[in-house]
Amino acid sequence: MNRNEKLLWYKNEFERIHETIKDSSCLSYLDFLRIRNFKLQNSSAENEESVQKVTKEAFHLAEEDKIKEAISKLLELHGVAIPIASTILATKYPDRYAIIDVRVLKALGKDDWLKDYLSNVSTYEKYLVEIRKQAKEKNMLLRDFERSLFEKE
Repeated sequence: MNRNEKLLWYKNEFERIHETIKDSSCLSYLDFLRIRNFKLQNSSAENEESVQKVTKEAFHLAEEDKIKEAISKLLELHGVAIPIASTILATKYPDRYAIIDVRVLKALGKDDWLKDYLSNVSTYEKYLVEIRKQAKEKNMLLRDFERSLFEKE
């Protein structure tokens, strides 16, 4: 998307959101997310080429099960921290990668990982090894096991 297309999208999206909410007395949760995402996209320092380059490299690393390297590569994107990086990998490879989340860490009994899970790539690697192991022991798909822990809290 070139700069002019991006500007047009922002203008049109703002108007579409306005039309959706102008007669509402409050926002729905989905409207709230749409506005938040609109703002985040509007303030992103990344461009299409950069996103494609970084994610292509990260996906290649992820396919080779280079967990820390794949997460570290995604952290190069403006505004991406480990939870978002893990979400990117989990949506691409739900059978091999899991989303790191406070609720899941607590359900796993890993409260000591809470202090640095946002910034320590090694913590994500330990988390992923642990959640893969437990999913296998329970004979569950990784995404199903992760989701069951998330929904417990």
